[in-house]
Amino acid sequence: MVFKRLINYFISLINLVVIRLGLCDSDNIDVEIVYKSNDFIIVNKPEDIFTNNHNKARPSLDVILGKKYPHLVNSKLEHSFYFVHRLDFVTSGLLCIALNKRACAKASSAMQKRISQKYYIALVRGHVSKDHLDLTNPIGYCAKEVDGNRKMCNVDEECCTEPRDAHTRLVVLERGVYMSYPATKVLLQLVTGRRHQIRVHCSTIGHTIVGDYTYSGRKDTSPHRTFLHSYRLELGVDGINVQTNDPFTEAKLNGLWIPVEYVNRAEDDCSRLFSRYS
Repeated sequence: MVFKRLINYFISLINLVVIRLGLCDSDNIDVEIVYKSNDFIIVNKPEDIFTNNHNKARPSLDVILGKKYPHLVNSKLEHSFYFVHRLDFVTSGLLCIALNKRACAKASSAMQKRISQKYYIALVRGHVSKDHLDLTNPIGYCAKEVDGNRKMCNVDEECCTEPRDAHTRLVVLERGVYMSYPATKVLLQLVTGRRHQIRVHCSTIGHTIVGDYTYSGRKDTSPHRTFLHSYRLELGVDGINVQTNDPFTEAKLNGLWIPVEYVNRAEDDCSRLFSRYS
C-alpha cells in the first residue's frame, strides 16, 4: 500500500512538471462543464491552469474551451469568453463564464454587491485550534515583488502597499495528517474578493495552504499541487447554485491525507454551516 502511494505521488509530480514547463498539449486537458444555460457555463477548472493569458503556448482555460467548444467562442473578445471572475493558476474548481454581455453584467453586479457566495475547500498546514475563525486583515501588494509574481501581503507587513479591506470566514471540517504531518481541512467563505485573499489570510494565521510555494516562503515544494479548490458557487442570478465533489478526500489523495477528527461536514447549504458560529 505504501509503495502504491509513493508511485501515485511521483506520477503526480511528473504531471506537475510537464504542465508548469508548458509541455502539456492543451488538447489533452479535460475541463468539465458542470452547468450550462443560454447565459452561463460553469466549469470545474483543473489546478495549475491559467484562466487566460497572452502566451497561447501555455495551457489556459480560454484556449482549452475554445478548442473543445468553438461554437461558444466570441470572436470579438480578446480571450474568447466573458469571464465573470477568475481563479488563481494554482486553484481548481468552479468558475463562471457568461455567454453574452448582458449576462456578464448581471453576474458581475451580483458579485460586486456580494449577493454571490463563494466557498472553497483547502488543506492547511498544522491543526487549526479553533473550529471557526473570522480573518479580517487588510491585504495589499508586496512592494518587494513589483516585478515578480505580484505577491500579496497583509497590512502588518512593512512591504504592504495599497491595502484594502479583506474578510474570509473559516470553518474547520477535519483535522488529521498529510504525509505524516499535521494538517486541517477547512471550508472558507469569501466575503470580499481580493487577489490571493485566502492564501494570504491562511499564511497570516500560521496555517499556510498545503503546497502553496509562494506563501510558504518557497519552502513547501513536496506536494504535487496547492490544495485549494473552489467548492461551491451561489451566483445570485437565475437561481444558480453549483457544487463540486470534495477533491481532498483520503481516497482521492491516495491515502496521503488521513483525517483523524471530524468536526463539521460541508453540507449542501454552506451558509447554514457558517451560521452555527455567528
